[in-house]
Amino acid sequence: MPARYLTTNPCEDACGTVETDRRVEDAPVYRCPGCDSEWIELGERTPPASRPTTAPRPAAERTADAPRRPAGPSGD
Repeated sequence: MPARYLTTNPCEDACGTVETDRRVEDAPVYRCPGCDSEWIELGERTPPASRPTTAPRPAAERTADAPRRPAGPSGD
């Protein structure tokens, strides 16, 4: 699985994987007890909540919903 390294150190020939109590992008942070490198597995991330989007309304629709101004004294 692809990973993103948070800290990268030279390998000490004592590699292993320990899950820490830290989280980044809602994914667990792993640490190598041999070299102290830290990383997250990209497939374990939680995507940020998407914001609901609405499409802009056509101008004619916006005009129909607009409040009408009262006519002035001259009737305009």
